[in-house]
Amino acid sequence: MRRAALLPAFLFLLCAGLAFPRQNPKTESSRGLELLTRVARHYANASSYRIEVTEERTIDSAYLRQWTRKEMIAAEAPGGRFHFEGRSGFGSAIKVSDGKTVWKYRADRLRYTARQVSTSDGGKPEPIAMSETAASDAGRLREDLAKLADSLKSAALLPDATVRIDGVPVACEVVRVASSDEMRIRPYYPFVRTIWIDKKHETIVKIVEHAQVTAINGPREPEQQDTTTVYSKTVLEGPLPDSEFIFDPPRNAHRIANFPDPMDDGFGNSLAGDPVPPLKLRAADGTETPIESFRGKPMILDFWATWCAPCVAAMPRLAGIYNEGKDKGLLLVSVDRDEDASKATDFLARKGYNWPNFHDGDGEIEKLMGSGAIPRTLIVDAQGAVVYDGSGMDENRLRTHLAQLGPQFADLAPKPPKPAPCVATK
Repeated sequence: MRRAALLPAFLFLLCAGLAFPRQNPKTESSRGLELLTRVARHYANASSYRIEVTEERTIDSAYLRQWTRKEMIAAEAPGGRFHFEGRSGFGSAIKVSDGKTVWKYRADRLRYTARQVSTSDGGKPEPIAMSETAASDAGRLREDLAKLADSLKSAALLPDATVRIDGVPVACEVVRVASSDEMRIRPYYPFVRTIWIDKKHETIVKIVEHAQVTAINGPREPEQQDTTTVYSKTVLEGPLPDSEFIFDPPRNAHRIANFPDPMDDGFGNSLAGDPVPPLKLRAADGTETPIESFRGKPMILDFWATWCAPCVAAMPRLAGIYNEGKDKGLLLVSVDRDEDASKATDFLARKGYNWPNFHDGDGEIEKLMGSGAIPRTLIVDAQGAVVYDGSGMDENRLRTHLAQLGPQFADLAPKPPKPAPCVATK
């Protein structure tokens, strides 16, 4: 009887939601994703920003252990103004604009360019040299942070924590994301990523990621990658000084019209855009000829050695180009790096190559030119400016640059490939 009397009361409490406490509909997973989404929106909506970042990465595998560091600065403001700067093991570069002029500076070459902003800017992406990769990454910093939550379906909210950034304690909310939280799982890149978010400003202050990277094609030992990224300074919507968007070149830097195509840049020693160094060319008999004596005619300047198989293999193609262009005023001068000067002269005579050859026995020419792999082939115009500087013999690129010397050299352009013969089928 007592149980029967209590049953209606129990059912009443159950229906009223009082018998058992309700579960919080916002799980830690959804709260973590909501926080990341909100933070990403701050970066996406900022009309101006400045971010300073340091990234350290360790790669460890069965046969490799590597540590790298990258430092970046990224800033943007209304009016097309930006400042992207990056330093890494590959080099240092800066790209800055005040909305009217775009400056690009490469510290490895102590050279910079300055050009007016045009309406055609922002179209096809331009190729970059290795020393510019960190600055290029800086240009994507805001975009990457604005897409922080785009590929996620969940993110775990961890207990709050305090981290020290440049010695200053910062109270943070903490979110952890794993590869299983992504909408599309990448089996070749399992990772765990922990993100510290400044509670006061809702900006990212630190990201630590551990990933196991496996090659997509073919078997390979997986690499363990540990990356720590510290965002030491972040300003969103704050006033930025005009000086942030003006480039003040170092005193020893020189302005050039354009940087060489990265395909022609070799190991960063390309002289394209610069005057050819004041080389003292020494023949096998010891006679010296200043390179200025060839001024007035365009010249191919080739660095080679008899012990360099690719150099020797390139000789017939160089000879063919020279024979096509010498009646139009094209010169060909070669400089060998053999130990014994007679080796190169004997080789050229045996092959019937009759252009002037000089010997860099003491390495003084290589010192002026900058160390680099051979074969190395330059084109020097009639005024003594280097218009092409390429490592390895790329005949098509060499011919393309020669054809740009003037209308008389137009027929030196790369020849179109011959069509394959037609074969009748049964």
